[in-house]
Amino acid sequence: MSSHVLAVLGAGPETPIIEVATALADLMQAEPFLFRQDAGEPSAHRVDVVLDALAESSAVAAVLAAEQDETALCWQVVRRAGKPVALVPPGARRPPGPISRVLVPLDGTTESAAAVADLVELLAGVGVDIVVLHVFDAATVPMFWDQAAHTGQAWSTQFLERHAPAGARLELRTGTAGEHVVSVADAEQADLIALAWSRHLGPGRALTVRHCVLEAGRPVLLVPVDG
Repeated sequence: MSSHVLAVLGAGPETPIIEVATALADLMQAEPFLFRQDAGEPSAHRVDVVLDALAESSAVAAVLAAEQDETALCWQVVRRAGKPVALVPPGARRPPGPISRVLVPLDGTTESAAAVADLVELLAGVGVDIVVLHVFDAATVPMFWDQAAHTGQAWSTQFLERHAPAGARLELRTGTAGEHVVSVADAEQADLIALAWSRHLGPGRALTVRHCVLEAGRPVLLVPVDG
């Protein structure tokens, strides 16, 4: 089988999952593959079946319906998947055609940039508009930020050179990352959010991931960070 993106069906409306899988497959030079789940099977078995299918060398990503319950299939899969998984919330804004703009939040670490590097390069290479978002908090905002404007511009240029492909645009915000991801995705009319994450959903972890998946109103592609 050629490279494919799994459209995992069986939880929630099927049309959004198929549409997102098709749009993502177009970008990844793959084919959408409908993968229907048997709702009557035990949850643990269904998770293992999806993970086994995603582990196949021909599978490049999966698309699942997002659910709020963290014991649901989607969350169990993304915590263990070693490949990108897109979660599609109910009523998500879906691209009417090809994905043309992707929001890529980056926290400034080498690990998160490396996780999405291949994907972002691929997207940029096929003409997708890449908008990079970095959110400062009180502890990370540079001390010189209120000084000369050219200093901030130099910092922004260096950030893009280190973490993003040529042609990407950078948006900077200060505050809570999850809230800014949602607002910038709306302002930019992004078709997709691509987010590196650690695969940990314990207390106090992955707050941005939870908020984006449940509140952004558009597909969120979770790309696992190695290790």
